[in-house]
Amino acid sequence: MTNSTFHRQKNSILHWIRINKIKNENGEPIEFKAHRFMLDIYADRTPVQVIRKGSQVGASTMEILRAFHAARFWGINQIYTLPTADDVAEFVKSKVNRLIKVNPCILEGVSGKDADSVEQKQIGKSFLFFKGTYTEKEAIMLTSDRNIHDELDKSKTEVVRDYTSRMGYSKIRSQHFFSTPTTPDFGVDKLFEQSDQKYWRFNCPHCNFRQHMEWDKNVDVERGIYICQQCNKEIAPKQINDSGRWEARYPGRPISGYWISQMHAPWKSAADLIKERKDADDDTYFFNFVLGLPYLSAEQRIPVSLFIRNVSDVKADSTEEYNVMGIDTGAGTGKGNHVIIGNKLGIFWIGILTDHEGKDRWQQAAELITFFDVRVVVVDGQPYTREAFDLAKQFPYRVYLNWFKDDPKMLEVIRFFDEKEGKESEFEEEVRVFSSRTRIMDDTISALRKGEIKFAMPSNSLTLKILTEHAQTMYARNVTDKLGQVKREWANTGPNDFWLALVYWHIALLKRSKYEPNK
Repeated sequence: MTNSTFHRQKNSILHWIRINKIKNENGEPIEFKAHRFMLDIYADRTPVQVIRKGSQVGASTMEILRAFHAARFWGINQIYTLPTADDVAEFVKSKVNRLIKVNPCILEGVSGKDADSVEQKQIGKSFLFFKGTYTEKEAIMLTSDRNIHDELDKSKTEVVRDYTSRMGYSKIRSQHFFSTPTTPDFGVDKLFEQSDQKYWRFNCPHCNFRQHMEWDKNVDVERGIYICQQCNKEIAPKQINDSGRWEARYPGRPISGYWISQMHAPWKSAADLIKERKDADDDTYFFNFVLGLPYLSAEQRIPVSLFIRNVSDVKADSTEEYNVMGIDTGAGTGKGNHVIIGNKLGIFWIGILTDHEGKDRWQQAAELITFFDVRVVVVDGQPYTREAFDLAKQFPYRVYLNWFKDDPKMLEVIRFFDEKEGKESEFEEEVRVFSSRTRIMDDTISALRKGEIKFAMPSNSLTLKILTEHAQTMYARNVTDKLGQVKREWANTGPNDFWLALVYWHIALLKRSKYEPNK
């Protein structure tokens, strides 16, 4: 290879692909006639990039080729992550190794002594590491100039974040994130929202209206065709591909973001996608994997109706029922202690306690406990642990600190430490309570469904409205643990402090009912 040829290939990955007739893992030439939307992404050198995408659009192949090109010509170390170690093994075997096999130029001039294993490929002095994200040790002891995070939404967030520290001394510090999305404001969708948000825009061949594809506006389900958003005339998939270009909604933002949908693919017709939606088990699959959009189904959310239908006109605050309290410390919003007070007849007090001159939130909480003769209080154990323990000392064995922690034996949803039999423990140990986060939230929702949690306040109460809004930020999702097993958990897309206060209130009510069943 001449010096000029080397530099042309170094400066343009597209030139490298064309000159060397690079193929995909199936031995088919990399082409851009049907993948025009991939051209600019291949050539994008923005340090931080995010691709929110549907499946089977060629993103993984592109990222591997970009990684090989950067290693070969730019001499940088890179880390490529997938959710689990099993994912890594299958990915390297079925895609990475096959790309190397059908493209000998990738390892041209590389010594046979260079490292070549499932977890690392050496190209000259550069290393490309393949790692999972469900073992905390994965991110340790590696250095990197670029991190590539594939299937971000299924990866462990904390470990992905830890990989950033592996670029501490790099001058390049490049990060590529891409994934099929799952839920709004999470993972790849959250990063895309922070990016310049590039959409594949094109003009209608009939009326010249500028637009990008939107399922509800560009698909005529009855006729099985794509249509213009303005004139409603048919648009062929080839026209979308051939005349489109990437345009940023927020030019100038430092993160370069792309949304790739199968609606951009000329090999997929509108009729194909309509059939795929019809055949799909649910809309979650269709929106995530076909359209490349986040989606929350009704089954994943907490219905608003659970709050509306449980509004009661009972005067719960003027009965002889023993009251209980739930306190979330508002770490998510920083606005103060979110408090819910009530009894088995209904919740009658919802509010936020904030620090002000002469009286902080904890003093106000103590006054409420005294005024309403609250018998059991469950408060968030973090991050204000010391303040919460001080409150517990004011009201011994009435105030408990909660941590979300599963029972190792998966037998109990709630474990109060003062109910343990055996030797006596220190006070701060006895006022602890562990609860299974997913299971206690499920139990709280179940209690709402059964009408066991009432709201003794007007249906138009502002604080009840905020509680409902906080509950609406919650959604159920499936995540993969470090053993590769899928488990269900509750996550949130926004402030959820009052929802957590309700969960703590429910724990307190269960504690009170256990020892004072007739009150």
